[in-house]
Amino acid sequence: MTSAALPFPFPEADRADCGIVLVTPLYVGSADAQRAEVERVMAPYREGPLPEGMLSLSAFVCTEAENVLTYAQWVSDEAYREHADRTAADRPRDAAEPVRYRYYRGRALEPASVPTLLVPPVFDVDGRERQRRAADNLLDGPLGTPFPGLVSSHFHLSLDGTRVLNWAHWVDEEAHQRFMRSERPKECFEALTMPGVRGIGGKRYRLAESVTREARR
Repeated sequence: MTSAALPFPFPEADRADCGIVLVTPLYVGSADAQRAEVERVMAPYREGPLPEGMLSLSAFVCTEAENVLTYAQWVSDEAYREHADRTAADRPRDAAEPVRYRYYRGRALEPASVPTLLVPPVFDVDGRERQRRAADNLLDGPLGTPFPGLVSSHFHLSLDGTRVLNWAHWVDEEAHQRFMRSERPKECFEALTMPGVRGIGGKRYRLAESVTREARR
């Protein structure tokens, strides 16, 4: 299964040179506010070289026109913090603090397909052992078996041991809707049924814009 190429590439979640991922979910409430937030986030990086240590920056908009999600890959947390300190005066006072993740493991199920939809469910967990166990149960279970239109699942673990992020790429919204009508969500719920793991949920997103270090070379 394939789909048309997008004007911007999805970030390569499993790139080996990425030391930390900064994920910032933000409720904005309308399509106009989504466009304004994407402009605010992306405008400083459209021209010239990316900041030292930044590998990619992507902005996604919720299909329900409510949320914006940004995903930034850096070589290290130190590189990001140095950049954040230098640009602190330019950030809005009420800017959301990103959640810090490290990539854990993933699985490509349709490597020839091009994703156009992101679904990033988050799980609230109690500690690092539960982080790894939740991700392993899904990847070695219901999310390790191909489902039509599920391109890949890439699991990230928050640095503070409290969250698991499933960065799931889909061919399109219809494929994800078929998934939700199947038995697979029930299987995923059963795989996560253990003390210390609570699902938070995830919305559907489309990529609005992205920049990568490779594209600037």
